[in-house]
Amino acid sequence: MKFGRLMIFITNINEARSFYNGILGFEVTDENDHSIIFDVGGVELIAFLGDKEREIGDYSNESRSVIVFEVSSVNETFQTLKAKGVRFLHEEPNETETNIYAAFVDPFKNVHEIEELK
Repeated sequence: MKFGRLMIFITNINEARSFYNGILGFEVTDENDHSIIFDVGGVELIAFLGDKEREIGDYSNESRSVIVFEVSSVNETFQTLKAKGVRFLHEEPNETETNIYAAFVDPFKNVHEIEELK
């Protein structure tokens, strides 16, 4: 078994395009009435249209999946995305012995993280 594609659920394709392409910079590779597909470093991220929003909840203590995007500098990416209006769940990036990370949410309350490995 290996990873194929990643899938998230959204409630508005135009808003997904604006966020994932316009703000995060992922290339749109396909789109139809029910989904939009982005290329994220050679991996497909499918944003599939649903009709119910979710709550963010206590993301690090609840059973859920989180997509982690590796970046060269969490601090720089954090500041850049924050300036573009991205909502982070932490005031500042967190640091552990092995990485630096910060969690953010998309317009549909999907939680993602940016991570810099040490």
